[in-house]
Amino acid sequence: MTAPAPRPERASRLVLAVLVVLGLALLGAAAWVGSRPAAFGWFAYAPLSDTTYVPGGTSSPGTVALLSSAGTLLLGGAAGFAVGRRSRPAPDARPE
Repeated sequence: MTAPAPRPERASRLVLAVLVVLGLALLGAAAWVGSRPAAFGWFAYAPLSDTTYVPGGTSSPGTVALLSSAGTLLLGGAAGFAVGRRSRPAPDARPE
């Protein structure tokens, strides 16, 4: 019986690096979006105002939560991938 081919280390390291970089990028984007000032407000009365103010460039708190949770999931996946790759099954000790 032939032994299975070893897993390519280069491909697994590339996958791990991509997961980490993408996760950190998403967490950075969430921090950037969350730190932007809000450009909206409410007024009880605006006298002689015929125009409606429509804010632009604001993001909802849901966007920040989505970006940060996606980044956290990717980093968790990278950590699980690294731990799973490190723990290999013991070789079979049975005589042939």
